[in-house]
Amino acid sequence: MLLLTPVLLLLGSEAKAQAPLVLRDPSIKGPQTFAIIMGVSKYKYIRPLTYADKDAELFRDYLKSPGGGNLKDDHIFCLLNDQAINSNFWGKGFQWLKAKQLQKGDRLFIYLAGHGDAIDEDQFFFLGYDCNPEGDKNNYLVGGTIQLFNLKKKIANETTKGVEVFFIMDACRSNELPGGTDGQNFLNTAISEKNAGEIIMLATAAGEESLEDASIGSGHGLFTYYLVDGLSGLADSIGGRDNKITYQEIQSYVDKNVPSVAQQRFKRKQDPYFCCNVNSDRVIGRVDTAYLQKWLRTKKQQSRGGTNSFYGGLDRPVKAFYAVDTALVETYNRFYRAVKSNNLTGRASAEEYFQQLNKKYPGNPYTLDAKSTLSVEYINVAQAKVDRYISCGDEGSAKEKQANFEAALNLEKAIALVREDDEDFARSLYNRMYLLKASGDFGAGGANGDISVAFKNAYAALAIDKNGAYIQNKLAQLHLQNGNKDSAMYYANKAVKTAPNWRCALLTLALIQKAAEQVNQDNNTDKPKKKPKMRSSFGGVTGAGISQLTPSFTPSGNSNIIGINPRDIFKADLGIIYQIGLGSNVSIRPSAIVSVEGGDLVYERRNVTGGQIFRDTLTIKNTSVTVSVPVIIHLSSKNVAPYISLGPSFSYLVGQSSTSRNVVPVKKSVMLGDAGLGVDIGLGKSRLILSPELKYSQGFNNLRADGGNEFTNTLSSLKKRGITFSVYLRAK
Repeated sequence: MLLLTPVLLLLGSEAKAQAPLVLRDPSIKGPQTFAIIMGVSKYKYIRPLTYADKDAELFRDYLKSPGGGNLKDDHIFCLLNDQAINSNFWGKGFQWLKAKQLQKGDRLFIYLAGHGDAIDEDQFFFLGYDCNPEGDKNNYLVGGTIQLFNLKKKIANETTKGVEVFFIMDACRSNELPGGTDGQNFLNTAISEKNAGEIIMLATAAGEESLEDASIGSGHGLFTYYLVDGLSGLADSIGGRDNKITYQEIQSYVDKNVPSVAQQRFKRKQDPYFCCNVNSDRVIGRVDTAYLQKWLRTKKQQSRGGTNSFYGGLDRPVKAFYAVDTALVETYNRFYRAVKSNNLTGRASAEEYFQQLNKKYPGNPYTLDAKSTLSVEYINVAQAKVDRYISCGDEGSAKEKQANFEAALNLEKAIALVREDDEDFARSLYNRMYLLKASGDFGAGGANGDISVAFKNAYAALAIDKNGAYIQNKLAQLHLQNGNKDSAMYYANKAVKTAPNWRCALLTLALIQKAAEQVNQDNNTDKPKKKPKMRSSFGGVTGAGISQLTPSFTPSGNSNIIGINPRDIFKADLGIIYQIGLGSNVSIRPSAIVSVEGGDLVYERRNVTGGQIFRDTLTIKNTSVTVSVPVIIHLSSKNVAPYISLGPSFSYLVGQSSTSRNVVPVKKSVMLGDAGLGVDIGLGKSRLILSPELKYSQGFNNLRADGGNEFTNTLSSLKKRGITFSVYLRAK
């Protein structure tokens, strides 16, 4: 047996890549402080953020400062960007926390910065790096999310034994996620209402957006910046300066600065949320004068840009409180070499070396790290297969199906390893395991059994998530494969209803409908087909809507114009149509329409020396004649029949308002593309058809003509678009 220090000399470069779990230091008497930190700016599948990772680093660095407690690296578990994934957070993070053996009086900070969203008030999530909702919030159930309800249960386990937990979240940075504004409301409301005994600090109140911008410090989120700003010493104000930051002081400081800066600088509303006032005198941090002075000197010179880091006791030299022999270290290194080469199972694999460690050195920190690492690798492979399915990338080949089933078997092993320490996390993985098993190589002569085994696994997943669109869609596919078209249609419709924005569910439904139509066609092949009659009718059209000119801005050194923005104006149409039937469901509808339209161009100016932005508004009004030849696709042959219209149009400028013609002249002709949705309504016995229609038009070519002035010099292109509600009236 050798002490760890000389053994590290044998590890060479590999010691920098991995290290065992660091147990709680028994030489430190009294309460200790630990932190789990996660920050994600660079997302794999969803819209990235800019400063969430920098915010996480800022809070981490504060905790490492004298005022934050001088936390050492092995007291902080930090995941940034592509390392901030569900499996690392649960499989690594809480294995790390377990090794710290938190006790009464200890402190635990949990800080999350990135995207957050919710399905409803009971299902709310922090989104990991590889979260892949594919446009629908229902897919969060099998995506790379941190289920915050389970995190709340973890927090409750710690607070009940006397650990002081601070839960800080700077999320809700966008309402463009699948959950939308409702998701933001659900997220913060659920976090605050489901209090688990912790101190809560949230960046926003329910339904608001958390702001981030380059002008905040050197580029940060508004909430985190002023939180650290206050904790560094600037919040030490209530009752005189005593070099202590209480809960009441930091809340007052953040509440004073964040809403006012949000309103004054960004014209937005952001009200942080703190809970609860019973903790108002509790000391959150202490002021170190030297650090405060350094903060004041440097906070405006912090480096810009995100990072991509992973901390948590895995990449630094380790201070050990145990002895270790060379055989253990060598097996541990072989384990990591197998992981790096993606050799997880079979001969000389990571699984084999872990089993050797577990047999000879059970409970050893090296073994525990190998255990969590192997679990994470199994989970990540399975999650990649699930993501491929959610993205409609599963090609359905026998090779891919077999790979899915093997990933499910390894995920089952991971669940068995994880369950020993975290039953909730293990339970959250079952739906993915059954989904992948249901996607295995089944059918006649399938390596994993016949299709009845696939159905058994699919229904097991459905029992876990009754409203899971991902498994409803899989059942639809299996029923279609098995020739049960009615059952396939039933589950496909359920999947589309559950997840209306998920394209895979829509594709499956379309595939099943096509298969059903093919059966009907096959049944009617012997029936004589009637040749459809060509019918034509004359009529008129009137309409109104909004018109907009879409400019492209090019800076000019001779002008103080800094931007051009469009604004809608009212448009009106009047014209004639002639509809010609080409078949039972297809027509063309040539039309000639006189339009009065245009748009406002808002030019923004600012002096070279800076200062207030001034705006010049130029209104362009045109009269034009537009000739369109759309194709009408009827979706029904009933008396009330919806239809889709698609086609090109040509617009010729008859006249332009004199005010704008001298400033920004426009070209005479423009090509457009039109797309509309309408409905034909038969008017009883009158033999007339009334057709209300909503149409979108987009110009293809540049309207801008050179006016020889700063208004046209900074305008590189100008196109037009519009939305019109029209009413057509024609004879049958």
